[in-house]
Amino acid sequence: MGIAGGTLSGILPGIHVNTLAALVSRLGVGDNLVLLAMGLTHTFLDVVPSAFLGVPDEGTALGVLPAHRLVLDGRAMEVVRIALWSSLLAIVMTVPLLPIYLRLAPLYRPSVGRLAVLFLAAMIIFTETGMRKLHALAIFLLSGILGILTFRLELSQPFYHLFTGLFGIPVILTSLHRRSHPPLEPGGADVLMEGWRFGLFSLLGTVLGMAASLVPAFTSSQAALIGSFLSRDERSFLTVVFSVNTANFIFSLVNFFSTGRVRNGIVALMHPHSVGLGTLVMASLFVGLAVTLYGEPLAEAVLMLLRGIPYRPLNAAVLVFLVVLSLIFDGFSGLLVLLGASLVGLLAVILGVKRTNCMGVLMLGIIIG
Repeated sequence: MGIAGGTLSGILPGIHVNTLAALVSRLGVGDNLVLLAMGLTHTFLDVVPSAFLGVPDEGTALGVLPAHRLVLDGRAMEVVRIALWSSLLAIVMTVPLLPIYLRLAPLYRPSVGRLAVLFLAAMIIFTETGMRKLHALAIFLLSGILGILTFRLELSQPFYHLFTGLFGIPVILTSLHRRSHPPLEPGGADVLMEGWRFGLFSLLGTVLGMAASLVPAFTSSQAALIGSFLSRDERSFLTVVFSVNTANFIFSLVNFFSTGRVRNGIVALMHPHSVGLGTLVMASLFVGLAVTLYGEPLAEAVLMLLRGIPYRPLNAAVLVFLVVLSLIFDGFSGLLVLLGASLVGLLAVILGVKRTNCMGVLMLGIIIG
């Protein structure tokens, strides 16, 4: 049941696994293993809408543009394989790190998280060149103010409106200007990077995902930001992003079952102390292996379906769908946040600064407390 639910939320644009899990819980299905499988499956398959359509969730927002570049180069299935295998490796690599994590989790203090985010913000802004530093600062502050105001509105899905607007809508609007269909070809699925580099960057993503689960203000995307300073090409960066996303989810579960601290929406729906650590590890490995087996054929089927639809009408339909979802989730307030986030995301594109500066949406509020 969990794998089926996570597959549905993973491949459908705009449907976050937290939303689906909350709906399932309201229907009376609240078993921890169902929720675990649902959330973990989602981290494997959310590559499909983010790479093929440009509709991210919080964990994959930073991977949208690098994944797009490879897809438009005719390497769509390579992107999917990177996502599946780096996620599976992240699960395997969490196992030897668990004893260390169980010692670190109780030691966390909020001041540590604030300093880490401040340092990361400085790195993001000052790695821009020349006048772009000022532009980056402007985008950082604008997105940060938007985030602070949004979280005061008590919306049911604030992350949906913010991340879809900042990272998804600009990509779709840009795609609407294309006169021709981009080369949405499956391409070869072989990962064009050395095995040792793939393993190394997956390990880096796993460690960063572990850090993200320790610090509540430190999200998967922010952890991936650190990885972006160490990975200088699309493939290594995507390996880090997808490993971070999966490792963060698993370590958040471990954190919850060991300390009771809630680090994501799925965990908030779980019952504490009802799943042993051994069961959690075995269930995670089972889910990871299962999704890796069917993930590529499923993604290829989705890609073949998309290739049969005219590109501009497809993007227009996705845009309308995302706007309607925003209205369904939070009415006019949600739509207003989506519009504001889209304007900031488009401004980043116009100014020519990295869209990572839009992560001020979460970081500014943490820095100023």
